Amino acid sequence: MKNTKRKSGLISIPLILIVMLIVVTAFVALTYFEMQRYEDGILDVCATQQDSYVQLVIDQINLKENRTDQEIIESILSTLDSSSNRYWTFSKDQTMLYVKDALETNRYQALTANSYYTTDSSMDFISNLELNKVKHERIFLDNKEYIASGALFDYEGEQYRICLLTNTTVLLDNNKFLGSKMELIIIFVVVYSAVFVLPIILAIVNNKNKKKVFSTEADLKNANDVIEVLNERLVKDEIYDNRLNLFNFTAIDKFLEEYKKQVKAFPISFIAFKYGQKETVSNFFGANCILFGKRDIKFYDGKNHLALIMSVKCDNEKAKEIAKKVKADAELLSVETARSRLDLKMIYDRTMRAMGNPEIVSPISSDKPMRPDSRTESRYRSKDDKS
Repeated sequence: MKNTKRKSGLISIPLILIVMLIVVTAFVALTYFEMQRYEDGILDVCATQQDSYVQLVIDQINLKENRTDQEIIESILSTLDSSSNRYWTFSKDQTMLYVKDALETNRYQALTANSYYTTDSSMDFISNLELNKVKHERIFLDNKEYIASGALFDYEGEQYRICLLTNTTVLLDNNKFLGSKMELIIIFVVVYSAVFVLPIILAIVNNKNKKKVFSTEADLKNANDVIEVLNERLVKDEIYDNRLNLFNFTAIDKFLEEYKKQVKAFPISFIAFKYGQKETVSNFFGANCILFGKRDIKFYDGKNHLALIMSVKCDNEKAKEIAKKVKADAELLSVETARSRLDLKMIYDRTMRAMGNPEIVSPISSDKPMRPDSRTESRYRSKDDKS
């Protein structure tokens, strides 16, 4: 089947499906990777802005000296916006001083930072904070992903840690960003659908057109074969159809030998004419072509202006009717009928005597029956005039 498709030029639809599936899968993977980078870029921009916000709060804490931990919390941290998706943490050494709001602070007060930052990513972030340098990381906490910005700073001889945690879904679910993201996804779906579907449609259309071409070629071939057969048949019919053929007297013996073997051919009648000098072979037999049928074998002797009709399966009465219907300047010499192969030779000899026993001589080989036209008659007539 594959070899046939290759030779015929058809495209394998299953192969196209597999190829396009691989191509679209690669595009989808690349798009997913690029969308992730796009989201990472958005989050990185937000994290950088968040770092600046954290640094601003640290600077505000450092503006006034001799504050207690509680004063810092009440005068600064408690006044900042806080929610479940965006909140602050504040700790000294390993002790948690503030988490989100008063309620959360009471839960973690007097506990170590490790009691709150329980995941590996959050512990790594807290442990690697640098002094007076705000940094950010993406961490997981309570099965949520956060952008955490934080730093170590000194105040009144004590070291503090301050962090701002923002849930990434808050940033990524922003209406404008989410709308842009959905628009991009729709565009990619439409484009990749077109990339996947169009080659398959084109392959199907190509195969249909190819099949039409092959069908047309097959029809043409069949038509040509039929025409060739018909031409051969027409040629054979023209060669063997007695209505279209005219033989020289030299061919009579061959026909007699052939019909001797065919009992069903009898009775066979011989009708002899002598046509006038103004008639030609073509005129004589052409004028009577409708009268003589397939069973009437026509012979001529152009030199002596003799015509002989050997009619197969024709009795004496039919032969006489044919003789009466002949239209030409011609003299009926005899009508003889052989009823069996036993008297065929005798009847033929009697007919030849009625025609004057013409000398049967042909200017060409007697192996090839001759089919002359008016020029053949003219050639014989000119020879006869010279003699």
